Amino acid sequence: MGRSNGCEANRKREENAKRSAKFAKEGNSQIAKNASAMNLVCQKCFQAFMCTQKKMCVEHAANKHSKDKLEDCFPGMEL
Repeated sequence: MGRSNGCEANRKREENAKRSAKFAKEGNSQIAKNASAMNLVCQKCFQAFMCTQKKMCVEHAANKHSKDKLEDCFPGMEL
């Protein structure tokens, strides 16, 4: 059988099904890891940030809550 678009699509579907089954068994979901890393929460508007995004927290406090201090929005955060 030649390499038509239908054959390629079927082959990719099979590969993706195998890949998703592998990750489902091992529990290596990046989505779950990203959700657990959202541990910096603004106390004014309750927007969550990843623990690696401290610079975004500073910008968020300056832009969205300019009347409040950074410590009011993110208490206990060290830069």
